[in-house]
Amino acid sequence: MLKKSTLCAFISAGLVLLFVTSPVLAQGISRQEYTGLDKYLSQGRPDDFSFVGVRAAEFLTIPVGARGIALGSAYSAVCNDISAIWWNPAGLGFLEQKEVMFTFVDYTLDLVYSYAAGAVPVLDGRLVVGGFFGHLNIPEIEITTLENPNGTGNFYKAYDFQMGGSIAYNLSDRFTSGINLKYVHQDMLGNIGGNAFAVDAGAIYHTDLIDREIKFAFVVQNLGTNIAMDGPNLVYEAGAEDRGDNLPTGYGSYGDDPYAVSKRGTRQVKRLSHTYRLPTTVKVALAYNLYTSENLNFLASGEIWRNSNIPMSYAFGMELNHDFDRITSAALRFGWKVQTDEYTESEDQSGHEYLGDDPTMRGLSFGGGLKRNLGGHYLSFNYAYRNKGRLSADNFFTITFGF
Repeated sequence: MLKKSTLCAFISAGLVLLFVTSPVLAQGISRQEYTGLDKYLSQGRPDDFSFVGVRAAEFLTIPVGARGIALGSAYSAVCNDISAIWWNPAGLGFLEQKEVMFTFVDYTLDLVYSYAAGAVPVLDGRLVVGGFFGHLNIPEIEITTLENPNGTGNFYKAYDFQMGGSIAYNLSDRFTSGINLKYVHQDMLGNIGGNAFAVDAGAIYHTDLIDREIKFAFVVQNLGTNIAMDGPNLVYEAGAEDRGDNLPTGYGSYGDDPYAVSKRGTRQVKRLSHTYRLPTTVKVALAYNLYTSENLNFLASGEIWRNSNIPMSYAFGMELNHDFDRITSAALRFGWKVQTDEYTESEDQSGHEYLGDDPTMRGLSFGGGLKRNLGGHYLSFNYAYRNKGRLSADNFFTITFGF
């Protein structure tokens, strides 16, 4: 029999979840008929195809923290450590001591993504402040042209980074909220770049159901300004306009010849870039401890992701954590993130066969971690593997230190 206070809290949390879920389940990307450039003419597209490649700073979607990735990215309600700074800044409110984290991502196509973060509780733990920095290093790429499709022999590099600060506040013993403010930069060809400012915001409500913890979470990620590329490489020299074969080509005076060509040298002009939106995501999440004992905990979690660059996604995960003693604990994790923007059949609607690996296992993830307490401090290491179907799989490594 549920306690009256627990039942009321559970009903309240359900109403909050229903309220925030309604807009998420409303008309989404799968019904949109524009290309993703939004303010330009619509061109139409097949249902449920993605807008990947027409959003700026898509490196912001690279997840951080091996624990959450191993759970299939169903981590927004679970997060209670420094990695919450990426998944849901409200999760920082659960920190009881200072924490720092470093994540290394062995990403597709030899890309390397590094992410560092730190946070510290203040005001007796009611407020937590932190900061983060993420850098995507893109290896040298050979420049190709129409005349030299196999390469010109010249190379260029590119990189992206984000940096910012975080604040989480415990509004009560049941409700915590958080926000990230961040600066985003993209750079290519050495001197063409674009900037944006964005926010992440989230909330977590937690209570008990049948004497075990249950959490509800709501998150908005990467809501911010658009990016337009700018820089010296967009500037070029242009001569006088071509008057055509039927007009005089010599210089002259407009007083004598209305078609005279003005005497002027070359001038500098700048190419203008489109503006591109950030890959904004809205998430609703639920996590529940299915079994809890003195030294064992088994939890399950699930999420709905509404993305601005791909159709709706669904994630779920499970974690088994065992405390061997007061010093050492270990965890095993499994998860799956289901994305509906790619065919799983061997042929597309036109009968063309797909290249690459079968994407059926796309989104599958697993991993584990070890945690060691060191006299009031702790050190943890976590690993995660994520299958990406036709693309090469990712390996994530995260080290966290609490002090």
